[in-house]
Amino acid sequence: MGSIRGKVIETAWTNRKVYQFIDLRYAEAPSGVSSFKNPRPIPSWKGIYNAMVEKTGCLSIESLTTKFRHYDIDMDLEDCLTMTITTPNITGNYPVLVYIHGEGLFDGRNNEAPPEYLLEKDIVLVTPQYRLGPFGFLSTLSEDIPGNVGVMDIYLALNFIKTFITSFGGDPNKITLAGQVGGAAIAHALTLSPIVQPGLFHQVIYHSGSALSPVFIDDNPRDHALDIAQRAGCTNLTTLFDLDDCLMRLNPIQLLSAYIEHARDNVQNGGNHFTIGSPVLPVHPTVLMAAMKNFSYPAMGGVPRNAGTLLLTQIFQGDFNGLIPDDEYNAFGYINHVLEQIVGQDDKMIMTSFAHHEFFTPELLENGTFSSLVPSLVDMAGTLMYKLPVLLALNMNQKYLPHQTFLYSFDYRGEFNRYPDLDEELNNQSPFKAGVSLTDEALYLFPNPDHVKHLNPTDTLIAKQMVELWTSFVINGQPSMASNRGGYWPPMTTLYGPYLKIDETLTVGGNYFKEFTATRNDHERGIKLIRDNYYKKKENEEEERSIIIIDNLN
Repeated sequence: MGSIRGKVIETAWTNRKVYQFIDLRYAEAPSGVSSFKNPRPIPSWKGIYNAMVEKTGCLSIESLTTKFRHYDIDMDLEDCLTMTITTPNITGNYPVLVYIHGEGLFDGRNNEAPPEYLLEKDIVLVTPQYRLGPFGFLSTLSEDIPGNVGVMDIYLALNFIKTFITSFGGDPNKITLAGQVGGAAIAHALTLSPIVQPGLFHQVIYHSGSALSPVFIDDNPRDHALDIAQRAGCTNLTTLFDLDDCLMRLNPIQLLSAYIEHARDNVQNGGNHFTIGSPVLPVHPTVLMAAMKNFSYPAMGGVPRNAGTLLLTQIFQGDFNGLIPDDEYNAFGYINHVLEQIVGQDDKMIMTSFAHHEFFTPELLENGTFSSLVPSLVDMAGTLMYKLPVLLALNMNQKYLPHQTFLYSFDYRGEFNRYPDLDEELNNQSPFKAGVSLTDEALYLFPNPDHVKHLNPTDTLIAKQMVELWTSFVINGQPSMASNRGGYWPPMTTLYGPYLKIDETLTVGGNYFKEFTATRNDHERGIKLIRDNYYKKKENEEEERSIIIIDNLN
């Protein structure tokens, strides 16, 4: 391998000088005949590789709406398999944190995890990119389009890191694999996959996701691939060869456009699921978990308290067009609508029955309106999509590593939400607040996105607390606080705890099942997400319209 030119940057709090190598290629461009195939290692190069500026992110839904409105026709839009490495010193031997960005396997990129907080501590941070949406997860269950190549991208990235991280001051025998939502699902899948050799990584952190999340599993990938192909203009698809041939001949923009159109019309979006039956996941993750006698990595995982508000906000703004359809939906209609976003068609009514009994009282099922159902809908979405999958992943882990498995609930409500559309000032048209919403813990580990780069003093204290907890786990496998603000974070000893409640002060909870109904419990105690002034405003508007009608009659 040739030389690499990086740059010096400074950390956020102490202005510590660290070394950064931006978007270093770890694989050849997965385009042309390599599209939909497993990634190939980058060959050695001569001269000096410029790793000082960002390159193109992997194609995503956002790409079509922003980045590539005007693109060079000669640009290889699929040449994106890179990683950014930040290190305190290239001559060190520091523990390594590999962080896989999230956004549900169809959006995002590695610049969502800048290093200015975490590199206050002695670790190396590596943020790889991987193929997204149809480029990384479309499958026809064939040799040409097998699926799961986005996971294989991360697998190759880990092999690259294992081989070369010593050149960047990293310890190849102390690698922690972490991820957010979809990234966490990839991390969990790799802990289960038979293709992963022992020692490729050594610890894991799950932020709001695991391979058990229903939104990431699909039993009929070929049906989605066929629909995407037809929307892209493919015809005469009478054989699997015809389908594969047409999909492989589409240019990236054609494929992405057809995928987006397909996603808009399908609740369970084909093209961003794990394929069951490939070498990565030969059988369902639950089967792999049950079959593995020694499945275990020292692990951390958890979810923000009100994680379901993001999905409910998307439904309110998108499906309901910003209006409350109480005249169209009863309680069962609202519940079924939200459930369909999570698990698709629940033909056997297993999840529906569980949801009715776990999250809703008989009174709510009988007479619930959108307003009265919001706390329980938030809990249902947050639990089924995020909390339960993370808990189940850690359950199995603690069975074999009872002293090295750590669970958390992130309860701190700071000034910002990670998604700007959920922030109070921008979200005042919604009938409910975001609370501690999905991925909010990442605000205090990474200064991203732009609107949260400057934390207030209280939020900065939380960020320093989070950095200390996370990096201590990366360094020695035990999340702990050296400062006086912390408490002891006990490992899991049962299927449901104990767990750490991360707030302005750290407290220990005994039964994580209570977090399944955290929003409803808060509501009953007077801590409400419902925005009362929204309803008062609507009532006033209705009253003004009534007055106008009466005046017209006179």
